[in-house]
Amino acid sequence: MAIGEIGLDYDKRVIKTTPKEPQKEVFHRLLTLAKLYQKPVIIHSRYAWQDAYEVTAQTRVEKAVFHWFTGFSSVLKDILSTGYFISATPAAEYHQEHRRAIKEVPLNRLLPESDCPVVCGRETKYSSQPANIVRTLTAVAAIKGADEASVSQQTTKNAVDLFGLKVTI
Repeated sequence: MAIGEIGLDYDKRVIKTTPKEPQKEVFHRLLTLAKLYQKPVIIHSRYAWQDAYEVTAQTRVEKAVFHWFTGFSSVLKDILSTGYFISATPAAEYHQEHRRAIKEVPLNRLLPESDCPVVCGRETKYSSQPANIVRTLTAVAAIKGADEASVSQQTTKNAVDLFGLKVTI
């Protein structure tokens, strides 16, 4: 169905053990495989938004979703202009940079996800699970000023198109 979650992680704790260049080399190899097998990719790009976009675009991968994007609006515009998607996670309830990105992404380029398994929340922590997709949907609808049914319908269509699912909606 897809290759992922793959990508780059420039968090200072990660960089101490795995420098940027080896990460970029492995990421490029994985993207090359995705291109060869015509698979969409799910991209992790923590603090590496520009590099992750550039490596992905250079390999000419046709279908990609940038997971839990919190990067700069300029990079977001590049991602969207290439036809790639952005995912929304339950962090859309509280994470300001993630909320800003979701607001900037057209609904036809957005995919909700539950981001399992991870601990979410600021004030009240919880372990994410698949059912938390509803939390993401509710948060996205509020950010977009849209009803949940419309958001659900469009994002389901996005997933069907991106992953080549054989379902009718």
